[in-house]
Amino acid sequence: MGVLIALAAWGASSGSDVSRFAPFEGGRVHYESYGEGREAVVFIHGWTCDLTFWRGQEPVYRNHRSLLIDLPGHGQSDKPMVSYPVEFFARGIEAVLRDAGVDRVVLVGHSLGGPIAYAFIRMFPEQVKALVLVDATVGAEPNTAGYHAAQLVRYQKRAETLSGPAGERNFLAQVEAMFSAKTTPALRAEIRSKMLATPEWVRVAAVTSPSKLDPPPPAETFPIPTLAIQAAQKGTEERAAAMRTIFPKLRLEKWEHSGHFLMMEDPARFNRSLERFLATLP
Repeated sequence: MGVLIALAAWGASSGSDVSRFAPFEGGRVHYESYGEGREAVVFIHGWTCDLTFWRGQEPVYRNHRSLLIDLPGHGQSDKPMVSYPVEFFARGIEAVLRDAGVDRVVLVGHSLGGPIAYAFIRMFPEQVKALVLVDATVGAEPNTAGYHAAQLVRYQKRAETLSGPAGERNFLAQVEAMFSAKTTPALRAEIRSKMLATPEWVRVAAVTSPSKLDPPPPAETFPIPTLAIQAAQKGTEERAAAMRTIFPKLRLEKWEHSGHFLMMEDPARFNRSLERFLATLP
């Protein structure tokens, strides 16, 4: 029943009353604004997705001051042919907060939205009240010449895999691996269609643009309330332990037999978990 509700809500029009555009570096970032106030829950989608991937969370974002963002290059936001490192996305989020008059946030980041949220926290720590990681992994990269050289090689190979005539086929194979038995055929079709709508240059640049953020200081931590809702896989516990070295208050919620888009596969369960977490915040 939860999936059916999510699919029904999926196609719902956001309406001009909530749709906004924030100016950002010569262009615009699209977002939806719900409720009033200086604090908000901010929903950050993943790689090549858009804000409609959170439609199943409508009971949450209509119950709280909330912002749903089309990251730069995605959805209805402008799509410049530029680099897309995590700090570029983080600056786009900050532009939305300024436009919406929001000072403090609970960040909810899915997939690539997790590392983007981490970049935002490093850049604007005073603005972040809490963090929810949705099947996302974050970590501090080693600041060594060898690591950066190897990273450039990985990025070049990834760009070649995702570009050109075979790029779309390889991309779709990666998307297919994100599904589970709980991802219905209709939901799979929606996800493929929406992810393919992101231009190739954004698709590639979003996962091949090296970050130019200064490396974090040794043992830098952010003791904010943190919830990680993760699909259970090999190494899930170990990844959570590693993330806990950055976010020492991280609590892991591990979902068995779920896919990468778990908030869409079972929106009712996800919404209950998110509401419980929000209720614990001061």
